[in-house]
Parts: sequence; C-alpha cells; structure tokens
Amino acid sequence: MKYPVWVLLLTQVALASPQVILSPIDHLYIPEGFDSNDSVELVVSGSFPNTCYGRNNVSVKMSNSIIDIRVTALAPEASLRGSRFCPQVAIPYKEVISLGNLQGGQYRVRVNYTRASGLIDTLKVEESSSSAVDDHVYAAVDWVESKGGNQFVLHGMKYTDCFKLDRVEVVSNKKDTLSVLPIMKQVSSFCPMKGVQVSYPMSLDLSGLKMNKPLIHVRTMDGKSVNS
Repeated sequence: MKYPVWVLLLTQVALASPQVILSPIDHLYIPEGFDSNDSVELVVSGSFPNTCYGRNNVSVKMSNSIIDIRVTALAPEASLRGSRFCPQVAIPYKEVISLGNLQGGQYRVRVNYTRASGLIDTLKVEESSSSAVDDHVYAAVDWVESKGGNQFVLHGMKYTDCFKLDRVEVVSNKKDTLSVLPIMKQVSSFCPMKGVQVSYPMSLDLSGLKMNKPLIHVRTMDGKSVNS
C-alpha cells in the first residue's frame, strides 16, 4: 500500500529521537545583595529557534570558586530541524538557577562554557551579619506587574496581620539587574493565619542600568525569588 508523502513525513517526525544539546543562551543575570544565609539564584535567558525545541535539564557543578552551569535542551533530529513541521518561530525562555547557600566570597560563573562559547561573569556573596536563616523577613510576592515607565506593582499574599511592609530596598548591579527587597516588620506577637491578596506599588530607577531589558529580581518570604 502506498501512503501519501505527508503521512510518511509525519511518521518520520514521530519516530525521530530528540537529541540533547546545549541550550542556546543569550544572557546571564547575576543579582546583587546575596549573603551567606541566602539561597543564591541566577537567571539565564535565551531563545529556541523553533517550536520543536524544548527544555531538558539544568546541572550545577562547583569547584572551589568556579561554578559551572550546564543548561540543556531537547532538539529534533538534525535532519528534521529545517522541516516545515518545525515552524521557525523564536521561543524565548528563562531558567532560574538555584545555587543554595554559598560561603561569602567571589565566584566565577560559567554557563554552557566551552573553549569556543559560553557566558562568564562574576558572583559576589557577602558574609551574613547574623546566624538567622535570613537577615530580613520579606513579603510574600507571587508576581510583578509593569505599569509602564518606572512604575511597578508587587502582587502577593498577606498571611498574617502581625507583619506589615516596612520598606522596599533596591540594590542595582549597575548593569542589568535590580534586586528588590520588600522588607517586612513585625508589629505584633499574636500571629493568626489569614490569606489576603495584597499589592505594593513602587517606583524603580532604571536609569543606571546598561540593558534595555533588565531583570527585576524580587526576594520573597519563602527564601526564593520572583524574576520578571
């Protein structure tokens, strides 16, 4: 039995095994303001060349002061990468990479590093001033809304009335990232649980950054971050 050409092509696509490759990366964001009590997070961005690519895995290896990060993707078999079944539409992606707690010091970060390519930058971690899990309690933030210009809104939850927002500190790496620290203050020793949605409007000075698509890195109550 003879099958139409389109059926044979679909069969080839279905049977082709995806290949693991180094993800195409275009930028490494390294926020400022981490200390040795923080869970350190970096952000890598890039774009897949078409819809047949997908995320695979992120691995981290540390050797003394060198941090090697390997970001991989699943790619279609080489013979199918130019196929009409893989529309050539750029698909942006963002990977938030957790490094956990690091000792104070300066680290060399390498992402998808080979002799020919890769991203390299420096991460600085300060020694903490206390033995607490974190020097501050941060607001519970879920997402960041841009209102245009330098106006933003932090959206999240208020879990108890015994804490209120005290201040928002902003640390710039003077390159491509603003670290936003929404610091809470305890106002009562009685902390009944509740769940109320809250919003915190704020203005951010973007003028000192050298990139037109900066990262807004917001520290959150659970020790992680929201990155927009």
